[in-house]
Amino acid sequence: MIKILHIIDKLSSAGPTRSLIASVKYELQQNIIQQHVIITLQSEVYPLTLIQAKQVGINVIRKPDRKTLIEEIEKADIVQVHFWNNPTIYEFLRLELPPIRLLLWFHIIGDRPPQIITEDLVNYSDFTLTTSPYSLKLTVFQNNNDKTDIVYGITDWERLSNLQPQPHDTFNVGYIGTVNFAKMHPNYISMSASVSIPHVKFIVCGGGIEKQLQNEVEQLGIANKFEFRGYVEKIKSILEILDVFGYPLCEDTYATSEKSLQEAMYAGIPPVVFPYGGVKCLVEHNQTGLIVNSETEYKEAIEYLYHHPEERLKLGNNARQYAHENFNSEYWTKKLNTIYDKMMESPKNKRLWQNLAKFTDTPAELFIQSLGESAPQFKISMSDIDTEELLIADRKIAQSSVLLSGGEGGIFQYRNYYPDDRYLRLWSGLVLQNQNRHSSAVSEFQASIKLGFNHWRIYEYLNQSAKNN
Repeated sequence: MIKILHIIDKLSSAGPTRSLIASVKYELQQNIIQQHVIITLQSEVYPLTLIQAKQVGINVIRKPDRKTLIEEIEKADIVQVHFWNNPTIYEFLRLELPPIRLLLWFHIIGDRPPQIITEDLVNYSDFTLTTSPYSLKLTVFQNNNDKTDIVYGITDWERLSNLQPQPHDTFNVGYIGTVNFAKMHPNYISMSASVSIPHVKFIVCGGGIEKQLQNEVEQLGIANKFEFRGYVEKIKSILEILDVFGYPLCEDTYATSEKSLQEAMYAGIPPVVFPYGGVKCLVEHNQTGLIVNSETEYKEAIEYLYHHPEERLKLGNNARQYAHENFNSEYWTKKLNTIYDKMMESPKNKRLWQNLAKFTDTPAELFIQSLGESAPQFKISMSDIDTEELLIADRKIAQSSVLLSGGEGGIFQYRNYYPDDRYLRLWSGLVLQNQNRHSSAVSEFQASIKLGFNHWRIYEYLNQSAKNN
């Protein structure tokens, strides 16, 4: 029996946690007996997933002290890190660890900042897994074919057992997932509202800024077209009343094998998606759904599916068949365990992250390192080079996408985790200033100065926001 120690940021209701628990559940159903322990790097926990983990025999240790962490690592045969760019995950990888067999399971597509799969990560691990075939094509994996493979995020299909479409009076277009613009298309409301068909209803399930969006549609006088239901655990009841799965994500999404998209396809609901992230590898245009390239095409696709119910039925049936064949949780669980067996053929190795890191001195440098070569403006902003280059880099930072600035692994998350870093405070101020949040920008610039940043340009930025405050 192999002992696998899972390292994860927190035990949430999101995809990585659900994949972890589902994989153990399907192991038990196939009489594959392993010992699993989860260590969360934060104490936050979603109560239901904690119960589900215990039901399949997983011991959960929340935010242990250093002594307990090292003891569990020493007892483990394999340490499996569920990776996305996050200060706690990188902090763990930078620890001086005892010898381990290290498996990194990337829950990101890996090609857009801040969610980048770097060479350092691949070189540091014994084996790496992606959750999308698209990721395998990244340059970072080209010289590591012998230590890289793919395992889709594993879905617990019992959530959808006995699913039966239910009668409903409206034409329902569903969105299930995180509700913020680090995930969703930034114009989700306007392009949905532009859909011109009778009795359309956009049902949005998920936590985030749903209350903000509810206020927006009320102000626009289109609240009758939308339902914001917040987080829904028993998602089967939603899927049973959907006609279309409208899942438009932002262009720099790091989505891979999206559980909600898998579930919608499994339920026979035709998806309408943009070709962003790993989504483009899950949907085949005109076969299992519709892939659109503009807001106008998104509107037209939903209208087309309304007016052509026979095509909607065909795409839905194809999607269901594809999901059953390609999102087979038993298959992916067996493959994961084959990889465990392969890793056990090699000894544990001692490793030090610092041997590979280019920047290890400050949190800002750690943030830069996590971005690989994808966002050089941050490195330039910290340099002593020509003034014009510095100002150009700062302007680019100020215009960072919602994901790079405020999403997981972004500027604000690193700033919140490391509030005493003067550059992270500077960069937060630049973003806030660009968003016309001048009062908050002033606070960030003042904090950066207090922490020792004294380059003349920050006083210019401070004056600009102070005047507009």
